[in-house]
Amino acid sequence: MVKRNQMKKIFLSVLVCLMCGLTAFSQEFQIPERVKEPGVIQVLCIGNSFTYVHDSDMILREIARSQGLDIRIGKYLAGGYTFGRHLENADSRAVVDFGGYDFAFLQDQSANPARYSRDKDKQVLKNLITLKKNVLAHSPRCEVILERTWSYSGFEAGGFGTAESLDYHLGRGAAKMARKARTGLSPIGDAFNLAEEIWPDARLLGPDNHHQSLEGAYLKACVNYLTITGKPFSGSPASCGVDPEVAAFLRAIAQRTVLSKNK
Repeated sequence: MVKRNQMKKIFLSVLVCLMCGLTAFSQEFQIPERVKEPGVIQVLCIGNSFTYVHDSDMILREIARSQGLDIRIGKYLAGGYTFGRHLENADSRAVVDFGGYDFAFLQDQSANPARYSRDKDKQVLKNLITLKKNVLAHSPRCEVILERTWSYSGFEAGGFGTAESLDYHLGRGAAKMARKARTGLSPIGDAFNLAEEIWPDARLLGPDNHHQSLEGAYLKACVNYLTITGKPFSGSPASCGVDPEVAAFLRAIAQRTVLSKNK
């Protein structure tokens, strides 16, 4: 007979699997307001669950607002999407074609840059280059930025065996892709690594050891904010539901990661 504790563990495992499954098939579609007011920064987000879980794009907007900046978001985010699938999707193309963006954050399927590094998959780079061209065709002054995302141990580390191996190839692959495609690079994964090095108990990933926790989404948003502005935080930045002390720590990590690279 199955004991109550065993039943509880089974129930929680099934619940996590169901949540992961729902996450994998979720999507978010949004076009900015059609009239761009003076001083407004229009940001395009193309990606998947590594952006929409805990709404890191909306956290970016709230952080910016607390710093006196008005950011408007256009986005198409769909679970598990690669750049290749974005190129084929009509809604994703519609968001890109809307145009008028000042910055574009492009986030590929979580292990694709690592596959480009390890397996020399040239199609991964070709899709990034094509997506960048499409963005610039409608937003010629846009700064296109590739996101270097984080490593994880869940889901067999994306087929790389260990989180360490995945992280090595993610960093190497994303840097090489950005260089060859001539895009900017948002060092989100580097910030995750630094935060976990200084504070080993930092919980930047959720229960599946794959997707970001609220704290991880906040750190990502901080890195992207600093990538846009190139300036340190001032005053009282929004904590967006994160414990204020933890939020302050994560902002310091983001500043150390981004601004030290810009010197």
